[in-house]
Amino acid sequence: MIRSADPSSIMLNRPTQKRNGFSLLEILLSIAILGGSLAVLSQLALTGTDAAREARELSVARILCQTKLSEILLQDISPQSLPMSPVESADTGSMIPFQYSVEVQPGSLDGLLSVRVTVEATDPDSGVAIATYALTRWMIDPALGLAEAEAEEEAAEEAEAAEAAE
Repeated sequence: MIRSADPSSIMLNRPTQKRNGFSLLEILLSIAILGGSLAVLSQLALTGTDAAREARELSVARILCQTKLSEILLQDISPQSLPMSPVESADTGSMIPFQYSVEVQPGSLDGLLSVRVTVEATDPDSGVAIATYALTRWMIDPALGLAEAEAEEEAAEEAEAAEAAE
């Protein structure tokens, strides 16, 4: 016995087939999402590395700037302006060259000097400044009262000599 089957009834009565894998569109979409997220993560890692390097060089520049300013303030003579000069880094592992300059200007009040020390870390490949740190301090001009103090000292010595002669 031959049954005539309606093609539409065959499709309706047949159980649906289970899919055993992913479609090509799903795979391409997942690869695109993965590639985009990897690109964003690599950019974040690069930005973080650059920021860490800049922070390290800035902290070394700050220490060098404080050291140079302390050396200047401890001198008994009047500080002089200096153009950019190389300075040794305390960090022996650093391959970044540092330079410092000193700028001395009269302060806003008589007898004061404004001393500004600037330290700059430069990229050895491009010569571009990676980090720059500057400190400005006001100090009493050491040359301000030298002539008056010498005159007072000479007068005191003459007075002592005159008293000893009597």
